[in-house]
Amino acid sequence: MLARMKLFFIGVLIASACVAHADDDRDITGRVIDAAGQPVAGVTVSAFWSGNGKRLRADGTPLDPSKNKKDGQAFWQHEGEMEPFSNVRTTPTDVQGRFTVKLGHDEHTLLAIDAARQHGGLGTTQGAGNETIEIRLAPLVRVHGTLKCAQTTQIPAWSIADLSTVDDPFHPLDNTRLAVCGTNAGRFGLSLPPGDYNLYIYGNSTEDSQEDVRAPQPVKLALHADKLDVDLGEICLPPYVNQLPRIRKAIADGIAYDYKKHYGEPPPAWNITEARGISQDAKLSDFKGKWVLLTFWGLGCPGCLRNHLPQDMKFYEDHQAQCDQFQIISICIDGDGELKTLADVDRALQPVIKNVWGGKTLPFPVLLDPTFETWKAFGIDGLGTTILIDPDGKMVEGDETTLVAKLK
Repeated sequence: MLARMKLFFIGVLIASACVAHADDDRDITGRVIDAAGQPVAGVTVSAFWSGNGKRLRADGTPLDPSKNKKDGQAFWQHEGEMEPFSNVRTTPTDVQGRFTVKLGHDEHTLLAIDAARQHGGLGTTQGAGNETIEIRLAPLVRVHGTLKCAQTTQIPAWSIADLSTVDDPFHPLDNTRLAVCGTNAGRFGLSLPPGDYNLYIYGNSTEDSQEDVRAPQPVKLALHADKLDVDLGEICLPPYVNQLPRIRKAIADGIAYDYKKHYGEPPPAWNITEARGISQDAKLSDFKGKWVLLTFWGLGCPGCLRNHLPQDMKFYEDHQAQCDQFQIISICIDGDGELKTLADVDRALQPVIKNVWGGKTLPFPVLLDPTFETWKAFGIDGLGTTILIDPDGKMVEGDETTLVAKLK
């Protein structure tokens, strides 16, 4: 569920908490060997691969899809040709098959593919400090298929096959994405080592639409060396209501509220479908006389689950003696509209509670909004946003640090 929810923020990156920082990188060293255990030179090792070739113009310069339509179309051609998505976190092996590559703190899987693009292997790190791993090459399995829009039976104007390794319940917030193949032609292809994967597929039905079709469930792949060509056939993409176009349209139309321009005023009304810890009918004006710390989060924001909410939990615990002076209220925003109830939230949070929060649950009220209306009403920058409201019921600039100074 968490991996599915993460897809809402792929390419959006609207919450700074969801972005990995170079300071968190760690060096991973290793060796690539063949089936006989011999080192292999010239193997490309990378954390993220593309199934769209080198993405170069005829003169060898990089394609820039933001520059013109021609570059944009060429960027998503050559379906099935495996190349690293970029030079970041990518390195070749030396004559002894050895390599050193940097990985982010939430990355654990490397894909190594030989120069002929015929053999490859996976290497998985444990995530603690610098490590040395061994990757054994095996024949690659070619996975491919075609796509069409379920409603119109036409091929999507653009679509992408987004491949992830299977979620690790012990590392529920980690980045599991391994490769992508985009297409303007309704077809995709990826070459992968034997193993288990999840393939998410989504796209635009027309040139004017924005991610409005999506396979409702990931395609579960179990690839084996005894079958080197896997044809998934035709995959139908039903209509999908994505919140991203609504965010962009609200901003473009100037109707998205911007809370930072309204300090000194009462906050707007929220739209809540279910609440725990306070009444579902509660209003922020009910908390006059107390400081209120609003925190916006979602299952699609790993930074919220790894950093922001644990920080709020610690703040709440550390200031119990002053709990009569403040209230923390957390609002879960579901960008995909998949969370219908707080019970759905609880189920999805179980791996996080167990393996990230040390068994602790949120000790303050939790509100759910799967409609996007609360996001638009407040005009938040992204998930991970915190808004402070003073005892007079007015929004003020500040966060937990500000609140500490105000508590007596």
